[in-house]
Amino acid sequence: MLSGLKRLLQALRWKRGPSVERLLAELTATDERTRWEAAEALARSCDQPAVMTALVTALGDPHPFVRWQAGNSLAHCQSEQLYALLEAGLSSKDTRRRSSTADVLGRLGNKQAVGALCKALNSRNAVVRCSAAEALAKLADPTALPALVKALDDDDVQVRRVVVAALGSIGNPAALSVLSNLLHDEQALIRASAADALGRLADPGAEQALQGALADTDAGVRWFAARALGSVGGAESMPVLEALLEDHTEILGQAIADIAAEAVESIKRRQRKQAPEQVA
Repeated sequence: MLSGLKRLLQALRWKRGPSVERLLAELTATDERTRWEAAEALARSCDQPAVMTALVTALGDPHPFVRWQAGNSLAHCQSEQLYALLEAGLSSKDTRRRSSTADVLGRLGNKQAVGALCKALNSRNAVVRCSAAEALAKLADPTALPALVKALDDDDVQVRRVVVAALGSIGNPAALSVLSNLLHDEQALIRASAADALGRLADPGAEQALQGALADTDAGVRWFAARALGSVGGAESMPVLEALLEDHTEILGQAIADIAAEAVESIKRRQRKQAPEQVA
């Protein structure tokens, strides 16, 4: 009878899974798979202070999968204590931890983090600056606009690209003139990113600037400008879009001609929808 009870207790223990203490120990194991699985399992206990602290520490793990999983587990945490731990992590000397911490702050959606993330835009490490800009894009708080505009002078083109995308994601009309001016940037990557951001900004005031970008020497800029005009363009954009119907250069697996055709149809649909309203 005792042996049967012992087997039953073992089975129940197996169903419950490893203890939190064991998982915390495995989070520092030499094998990265063990650390990754421990970080995943700890999501169920992420509101416990010891677990939060360990997962924030794991944001600096040498392996990217472990860092990602630690961040994913923390993103499920609802404890008010977590923000203080993450803010401290954002000031860590470990650049991996700072970058991963910025990502978690963005995913948590706590706008209290905007100030700390704006400060992180001045980090010496470009990866940290990128992560901070991406997090600010997720938070979409207009108070971040001045810091993001300042970050457009960054020496790293990838950081500038992410900052441009963040300006589009925030969706504030105050970014319109800045993004429109970036359509003349010397870097094609920035011009294309600006065109994409203007499309997401969805402000009709961008129409004329985007029309000019359809003649850009870079195919990527033309592609994103055409797609953006599908969102903000009017009747005046249709002739310049139709001029691209013979441009079969493919970007992201789709020809510019197809994007232009879709944009023209999108404008026509808007016009048909607006016509009854104007009559009324």
